[in-house]
Amino acid sequence: MENTTKITLLFVHYGDDWIRGSEVCLINLIKSINHQKYNCILWCNQQRLVDQVEKQLSASYVTPFTLLLGWQAPRFSFLNWHDFYQQGKEIIKHHQVDLIHCNSAAPCQWMNMVARHTKTPLVTHLHTQYPLRDRLSLGIHLSPKLVTVSDAIGQSLLQDGYDKNGITTIPNGINTNKLNTQQPTLLRDQLNIDKSAFVLATSGSLIHRKGVDLIIESLDKVDAVMLNIHLVIIGEGEERARLEHQAKQLNLNNNVHFLGEKCNVVGLLKSNINAYISGARDEAFGLALVEASLAQLPVIAPMVGGIPEVISHYETGLLTQPEDSDSFAKAIMVFIHNPHLAEQMGRKGKETVYRYFSLSQYTKQFEAVYEEQLSTTATTPYARPLTQALHPVFSNLAYISNLLIGKVFSSSSSPKVLPKQGDKS
Repeated sequence: MENTTKITLLFVHYGDDWIRGSEVCLINLIKSINHQKYNCILWCNQQRLVDQVEKQLSASYVTPFTLLLGWQAPRFSFLNWHDFYQQGKEIIKHHQVDLIHCNSAAPCQWMNMVARHTKTPLVTHLHTQYPLRDRLSLGIHLSPKLVTVSDAIGQSLLQDGYDKNGITTIPNGINTNKLNTQQPTLLRDQLNIDKSAFVLATSGSLIHRKGVDLIIESLDKVDAVMLNIHLVIIGEGEERARLEHQAKQLNLNNNVHFLGEKCNVVGLLKSNINAYISGARDEAFGLALVEASLAQLPVIAPMVGGIPEVISHYETGLLTQPEDSDSFAKAIMVFIHNPHLAEQMGRKGKETVYRYFSLSQYTKQFEAVYEEQLSTTATTPYARPLTQALHPVFSNLAYISNLLIGKVFSSSSSPKVLPKQGDKS
């Protein structure tokens, strides 16, 4: 008789209380995975994430995670770390978990030890570039298998001495069927933009890293008012007030339109927009760029992070110099003067999405990684030798000493509020 026992996967996620880049990727994976073969459990610090995939889960746990040596207090709670470690072992034992999937580096801080002591294969999914401080404090090098959303993310880890054979790149996939159901709107009519105008769009969190200020600056350089160029900004964030002020100061308040957070981004991008533009100062992958390509828009984006792995220069868009509004302005003018080229790039971009960034391919690649880890760890339960994993630590002892000394002497002051570890795309 055929063995019908399912493989039990434990997904562990740490992030802010929102559904964005890494959360969207995890939701898509859990929903599209072969549930006849895999049994899914989720352990995270976000109830809203559980709510999104509740029907696909056999069990879920919500715990207010904290990090040792994290960016926010409490930063020295070894008791919390031990509690997470114990809870992880209990979940593994209770549900007879076959493989752990950490959906960011943060849970590695305790799940690496859980995996080692329970002899459970572990896969760590990296959605962003981690600085040395986080690579060391989170214990990324202890993970036996890393999956990165772009080759760019793995470069610093390879420089640390991580074995390249332990890193697999799986580009993010989007649910093309679901996104294609989003219908175009009468966006130009709603914003009072005439048919002859050239309309750019950008989307994402309004934070410094996304570089929306650079896009607005580039509009001033091409004289957007005279050339009738408009920018539609989809998203919310802490920078909105400053960006609105910038547009007003440059007399562009009639050319820059803030739509706020929207759930039909692809539908809006299909609403007679001419091109998509990203001003990102850093981008691990660029999920929004894939959605723009699905909407058949040519893309303008800087050569940073994983963007060149998503957008091909003069094929699906134009790659610009990083943090260079002059470069953005020149790219905008190329599309204005060459509408047929822009349309050609848009069509090519949509073809590329179906070829490389579909959800079905994304899921199949992860299932292949799971199968590989389950088979290779049959004789070697935890593949990452401790001596190799600790090499980056010994190579950076001076850095670690300064870090710890600085932490001790600054413990009486307010913690520096910076983004938590994890993807914010």
